Amino acid sequence: AALFIFVALLVGCAVTELSHPRAVNVPVKKMTPEQGRSFRQAKNDAFGASTYTENLIDTDATEYYGLIYIGTPPKAFYTIMDTGSSNLWVPATSCTDRACQGKNKYNPSDSSTSVANGEPITIHYGTGSMKGNLVYDDVSVGGLEVVKQEFAQATSLAAFFTGSPFDGILGLAYQSISADNVPTFFDNAVKQNGIDSVFSFYLDSTSGSNSSVLTFGGYDSNYFQGTITYHDLYLDTGNYYMIQWSGVSVGSSSINPECGVLGCRAIVDSGTSLIVGPNKVVSSILSKLNINENCAGVDSLPDITFSIGNNNYAIPSSIYVLREQALGGQTVCEAGLQGATSSEWIWGDVFIRAWYSIFDHEALRVGFARSINP
Repeated sequence: AALFIFVALLVGCAVTELSHPRAVNVPVKKMTPEQGRSFRQAKNDAFGASTYTENLIDTDATEYYGLIYIGTPPKAFYTIMDTGSSNLWVPATSCTDRACQGKNKYNPSDSSTSVANGEPITIHYGTGSMKGNLVYDDVSVGGLEVVKQEFAQATSLAAFFTGSPFDGILGLAYQSISADNVPTFFDNAVKQNGIDSVFSFYLDSTSGSNSSVLTFGGYDSNYFQGTITYHDLYLDTGNYYMIQWSGVSVGSSSINPECGVLGCRAIVDSGTSLIVGPNKVVSSILSKLNINENCAGVDSLPDITFSIGNNNYAIPSSIYVLREQALGGQTVCEAGLQGATSSEWIWGDVFIRAWYSIFDHEALRVGFARSINP
C-alpha cells in the first residue's frame, strides 16, 4: 500500500447471500496448521459452486492476511490483500536477505506450470521496496484461479518486512499503478472466471476473531446494515481507490481539514492499518479525544466522523481505540490514527472495520455501508 503502519487482511467462513451468483467469498480464519484445509480439499469444495471459501489468517484486529496458492503442485503463501498497490509478489528461494528468512519461498523449478520471464522489477512502498524478477504461474485465492498470472519473485526485501507474519503482497488496485504495467490478479480473475469486476471487505473489530471476509465478484449483505452509498473515484483516474471528502468532526466539534485548493482526498486502503492524515489535522483530532493510555473512559469517547457531501461516516471509539498488551501484561490504549507529512489521507483498516467497503473496479467508484461491527 501507499503506507504500511501495520499491514493486514481478512476473515470469516460461511457461504452466505451474495450480490452476484458467481461471487467468490474469501473468508479469514485464525488457524493452526493442523486446522487448515488442504488446497485440494478447497478445490473440491469449490468445484461447481457459486461461492468459494478458504480459511485465512487473522492474528489481531490490525493484522489481516490471506492464504494464496501458486504453481503446480500448489504452494501456499500468506499475502496482504492490498487495495493500495497492484502487484503480486512472494519471496524467491534465491533471496538471502534477513527479511526473507522464515518466509515461504517460490521456486519456479518446483512448478510444472511456471513460465520464465526474467525481467527485473522493483516495487516501491511507503515503508521500503522489493526487488526481483517476473515469472508466470497459476495462482489461486479461495478457489478463484488464474492461469498464467504474471507476478514477481522477490530476490531482495527492505528491512521493514523482517519478521512480518506474511510472505508477500497481492495488490488489488488498478493496473495503471502496477510496476512494469503487470496485469493484476483481479483483472485476470474477472476475465478468466466471468465474475463481476467488484470486490468487498468486511473486517471484524474483535482481536483474534475468525470472521473477516473478502468477497470477489460482488458483496455479501450479511456483513452490513442499511443501504450502500457509492462515491466516484477522484477525477476518475483509475489508479488508487481515491475519493474526495468534505469534512471531519469529533463528536459535535468540527475540525478544520485544511485540504487546500485540491480539496480533501482519501485513499481507501486495506493494506494500511490505521487512518493516516496530515500531522496538524490528526493532532487536532487527538487533542479533542485525549485518549488515556490506561484505557480509562475510552468507551465514552465521541465518534470521529468523516463527511462526503451529505453522507456522514462515523467511527466509534470501540473501533478507533486500539488496545494492546504491554510487556508487563497490562492493556494499553492508543488511537488508530497517525500523522504524516502528506496532504492526502489514507482510510485504512480502522475505517473499513466501521464501514463495509465495496470496490467497484469497473465503474470507478467505492461504496460504503455500515458494518455489522459494534
